[in-house]
Amino acid sequence: MIAEPGAFRAAVRAALARPEGGSLAGRFPAPLVTALIADAAEARTPHVRVALEELIAALDAVGVPRGRQFVLGVHADGSRPAVDVAAWREALHVPVLAHDPDMASFTAGHDERGAAIELDDELREAEAIVCVGPGYAASGAVHGGPFLLAPGAAARATVAAWREARRRGGERAAVEWSLAVEARVGVDLTLTWDPAGRVSAAGGRARFDTLAREAACPPHGA
Repeated sequence: MIAEPGAFRAAVRAALARPEGGSLAGRFPAPLVTALIADAAEARTPHVRVALEELIAALDAVGVPRGRQFVLGVHADGSRPAVDVAAWREALHVPVLAHDPDMASFTAGHDERGAAIELDDELREAEAIVCVGPGYAASGAVHGGPFLLAPGAAARATVAAWREARRRGGERAAVEWSLAVEARVGVDLTLTWDPAGRVSAAGGRARFDTLAREAACPPHGA
């Protein structure tokens, strides 16, 4: 069970103070337009908002002002999230949007079968991407993590392609598919946690590869 909000906030701050693989200032050397892809399925608990509050403040402190940040609420399974946009905006003081898999998208690349990888159009102009939410491996499966980007922020056809990959090849195929999307798009930072409240701040590729290994789903090409 995740720690109470005060202890969780302290864990988030500690993780952001010493991210794995390099400081926040090193990862965000300029006021980049930064998309914070957040797990809206966790909106019923305070944890995602706490994490976002701390992350937004930490990015502001290293030179990415709030006006250059925005939150995109997603569900890690690619379904449409129910986000109280007004409440999130009031709490976070940055623009907040809810991903809609049926709305405008852009093509970020193609998968191994040649199908277009289509992501939320709001990510088209993003200069940096951060994934925020649960991210852990348990019982041979990955929870959250790479799925926040894709299928989380994907258009309907791309969500269907991910589901087909999972149907054909199980959890390993689903994880490989999502890792391949990250390789094309790039996730600059992840802020993730497990059910025990252990928080990690790390680069997307490093963190997602770790989750794949922990779930016995080796990264593609490993």
